[in-house]
Amino acid sequence: MKTLKITFLLLAVVLLTISGQSSETLVENNKPTYEQGSSNYDLLAVNKKKKALQQQG
Repeated sequence: MKTLKITFLLLAVVLLTISGQSSETLVENNKPTYEQGSSNYDLLAVNKKKKALQQQG
């Protein structure tokens, strides 16, 4: 009886998984899903402006 319940449970899971997917709603879309922003960033860690260090103490 236990194996019969497990078999029906597995069958129900497979059936619900297959019925949840519909190939009619799939749309082929070649547009990127991200928006590319401007890449005008200075990625160097050095500050270009000369800045005086504050004295400590």
